Amino acid sequence: MSPTVKWVLGALVGLPLMCCGCGGMWFKSQFPYDEALARVTNHPSVIKSLGAPVSGAFFFSGNTRSRNDDAVAEMKIDLSGSKQNAVLEVRAVQTSKVWGFSRLRVVPRNGDVINLVGGP
Repeated sequence: MSPTVKWVLGALVGLPLMCCGCGGMWFKSQFPYDEALARVTNHPSVIKSLGAPVSGAFFFSGNTRSRNDDAVAEMKIDLSGSKQNAVLEVRAVQTSKVWGFSRLRVVPRNGDVINLVGGP
């Protein structure tokens, strides 16, 4: 394969990945993604259920509604551990650019529910 063909193929593959990566970073900044994972991945109940190490998926589903400096975000983030996988359900409210959680719930594959913030 010629160097020109390799360059073109690299650009065709690399450019969309680069754009998605940058868009993903910008998109995540609108959500309390990092704060939610920080609270959950080191929590003793979550580690006991999922098995260490616990990590969150890079991509997640969610929506946000904002008005001025206030916002409401809802997310579902896939979690993985050495024993089993789970979904982290998040509901957060932002006031004056500070996020607070009204729901932080881990739902492992075995059906157990671990409420870290909020109720059922």
